[in-house]
Amino acid sequence: MYFDFLHQHEMSARLVFDGAVFMPSQMKLLEDFKRDTHPDRVNLAGREYVGEHGHTTWLPPVRKIKQQISTDPTLTPKYPHILGIPEFTRRATQLALGKDSPAIVESRVFGIQTVGCTGAVRLGAELLRSCYCSSSSWSGPILLSSPCDDSLAGTFKAAGIEDVQYYRYWDAESNGVCVENMVLDLENAPEQCVVVLFAPGHRPTGAELSQEDWKRVAEVMVVRFHNETRNQA
Repeated sequence: MYFDFLHQHEMSARLVFDGAVFMPSQMKLLEDFKRDTHPDRVNLAGREYVGEHGHTTWLPPVRKIKQQISTDPTLTPKYPHILGIPEFTRRATQLALGKDSPAIVESRVFGIQTVGCTGAVRLGAELLRSCYCSSSSWSGPILLSSPCDDSLAGTFKAAGIEDVQYYRYWDAESNGVCVENMVLDLENAPEQCVVVLFAPGHRPTGAELSQEDWKRVAEVMVVRFHNETRNQA
């Protein structure tokens, strides 16, 4: 009787995950890289700086700050505020928007500290779903760059925003950003869409907009009244 109960419980637990689809991700690319025996193989899937032996390399400023923290007797371990470390979020917001931004001067903006870039995207998606979707008939679309990090579309869909579309970003012929196509797609984007823009560190191309390119994109955003989200690693 006891064995039968455990067997039924195990079967019911399995049914919960029936139909679950494993999506290829960065982990698969990393595993493929490890199995590759080519002497000149290059890992383009990771986010970290690694040495010749595959070990993570600490940048000098990071190492210096870690040493300062570990030797500072005035620092005591404690849980940070639920919204993050206030001084950190304040300075991060100033860095993103500019210290003299009207939104900051008028106290219309605040920052929240999250676990990594993906955590910030998920929290933003949840905010859209909870506040924007529930207060109107809006259900998308979200506009991402093509290409972009594989996890982004799934992150928005996991939060309940299924309508994910793309604007052109990469130009294979010039090996850079195709600003003309990007601006054209933004000009013709659906009304009330949420556009995810990428500050320096675009994944997976590494290609960035110039200052003049950003001005062109900003002009389009102002004219079209898009809702903007910036992904800044």
